[in-house]
Amino acid sequence: MKKLLPLTAVLVLLAGCAKEEVSVAAVEEPTAEPGNMLVEYMWCKAGENYSQEAHMALNADWNAREAASQHQTSGAFGLIPKEPNDAYDGMWANVWASQEARDAGWQEWLENEAEDFGAKHDATLKCDPERVFMFEVEQVVAPAAEWEGRGPFQAMYQFCKLNEGMTMADVDSASAVFADWVAAGRAAGGADGFMSTSLTPLFDPATTEGAYVGADFYQGAFWRSEEEKAAGMAGWMAEGGEAREMFEATATCEDFHFDLYGIKEMG
Repeated sequence: MKKLLPLTAVLVLLAGCAKEEVSVAAVEEPTAEPGNMLVEYMWCKAGENYSQEAHMALNADWNAREAASQHQTSGAFGLIPKEPNDAYDGMWANVWASQEARDAGWQEWLENEAEDFGAKHDATLKCDPERVFMFEVEQVVAPAAEWEGRGPFQAMYQFCKLNEGMTMADVDSASAVFADWVAAGRAAGGADGFMSTSLTPLFDPATTEGAYVGADFYQGAFWRSEEEKAAGMAGWMAEGGEAREMFEATATCEDFHFDLYGIKEMG
């Protein structure tokens, strides 16, 4: 994912939640496997004085404070849902190399920046410290081309339930066939910007308020543009073949679609 999320002056979300303690209902002490990352998603609401200009000022301020921090994120991005909902206007996602990096970063923010930042920007955007959901993220299909521009890029998160008689071993097999299908499409001249991930929740969805309940596994799919997404989805429906048949036999998923904006480039 290196260089996938370019730093941009267009911010769509920000973690303005930091006047209060930020916590994650973790089921273990997570440390990402080599090559994996921890990503925390925070629910955010636009404030009473929200405007594009105010949001850009908030973005610039956050990036300046982040650049001066001793414990920086590995990257950050924003998500705006395609279908509005009452729970949040968007999500801010911080990417961390480890639990230790995350804890040190939040401690530094809460001690040194949170009060002043909140006083300046809560009327623009504020995130909910009780709605922070952290996942370990593993790349399944890497992009074969660098993402460029400010976005919006396209993201689809799938919350999936195993079909009767299926196991996570079947999911792994279907994922491997899918990766081969993507590779074959690229070799034939298809789009090369697509990326997919698997996400393991580092909290208990059954006991965490606001979490999606009932999923056996979670995955994400990402495209550089609406056009690339539409072409990819059409190709999947028309030409998915064995890969599509395996996945549809293995699980049933609920899809959530977002515009994705880069906030801080992956480092």
